[in-house]
Amino acid sequence: MENEKAILLKRGAARRTERGHLWVFSNEVDAVTGDPQPGDPVKVFSAKRRFLGMALYSKSSMLRGRIYSRLWEQDCDPAFIKGRIEAALRYRRECAALAHSYRLIHSEADGLPGLIADVFGDHVVTQIATYAMEIRRDAIIAALVETLSPTAIIEKSDAPYRAGEGLAERKEVVYGKPRVPCEIQENGVTVLADLMGGQKTGYFLDQVRNRAMAIPFFSGKRVLDLFCYVGAWSIVAGAHGALETIGVDSSENALALAAESLKANHLDPARHTFLKTDVFAHVRQLVNQKEQFDVVILDPPALAKSKKDAEHALGAYRELNLRAMRLLADDGLLITCSCSHNVSEQDFQDMLVLAAKDSRADFSILFRSSQSPDHPVHLQTPETSYLKAFFLKKRVF
Repeated sequence: MENEKAILLKRGAARRTERGHLWVFSNEVDAVTGDPQPGDPVKVFSAKRRFLGMALYSKSSMLRGRIYSRLWEQDCDPAFIKGRIEAALRYRRECAALAHSYRLIHSEADGLPGLIADVFGDHVVTQIATYAMEIRRDAIIAALVETLSPTAIIEKSDAPYRAGEGLAERKEVVYGKPRVPCEIQENGVTVLADLMGGQKTGYFLDQVRNRAMAIPFFSGKRVLDLFCYVGAWSIVAGAHGALETIGVDSSENALALAAESLKANHLDPARHTFLKTDVFAHVRQLVNQKEQFDVVILDPPALAKSKKDAEHALGAYRELNLRAMRLLADDGLLITCSCSHNVSEQDFQDMLVLAAKDSRADFSILFRSSQSPDHPVHLQTPETSYLKAFFLKKRVF
């Protein structure tokens, strides 16, 4: 084993990995053999020399290895990458998640750790987070072209954590010529997005199922959509019978696209509006004006970028949710979300309890939800689950 590229785990320190977790942390490593280079495939062994899987190695990251296969000596070569992409496509088809727009590769949960790939019709947006995927970039692009025959592929590897692996940010068209804006179809509507200039991969596909769950509650209602981005919640609500929608965000570019989406869906701009302003300040103003809404959607960006930010983020969530609860009419519905994986579902629910106490109102949980099924959650790796969504019905006792 001394000459074999391998990670040997400490005795008693790696039970999580032995139970099937896909990450190997640096403080769990007892020894590294065979002088692996960054991005190399390595075997992972327990302290008792039990083979746990093949991982992609990192020298600089806190994650020394990310397991991608349970098969002995399985290489992460171009044929393997293409096979993983084909398997991911089959998974989406079998789970009825293969729509016009969907997440094709969800990193570890699809066996390609460090890679995200979102499909928007005939466009693909990729995001590479690790050195191991970076050195396989050409193979990834070739496999996507061969499997999907897209019109364009955009790479948006601009996440700040790339720096931890010595990688510069990159944002460019790597194949074809993309449309700007690009049309995205979901839940019976068309939403326009800027895949190159927008947030993350340009559009938040993780909320598609949650928006579908909300459709029965929109008809005849007054809807407030906070942190609306390109207006997907508002457009879905308006197209499914909402009498009035107000979307609020601070991004002028995103709101311009939202306004174009109103036209694309033949929605009346007199009843469906978007407002550029600071959301925190605006909800305070609405509360002071004693405004009331039948449905309030609260879908902010991640407020906890790291674990040390979690406590401050929970304070911000509490402030936002308290005011959202006060804006609800009796029997109204609050759809409140957190995409901060550093805030657990239990901590988020505990925060909602405190906000409800402060609002002096009672709520029933209609649904607890997570990300859409095209964002699979690996059972033994809870970090692959990040989105929390609570549908709370305001009750009058």
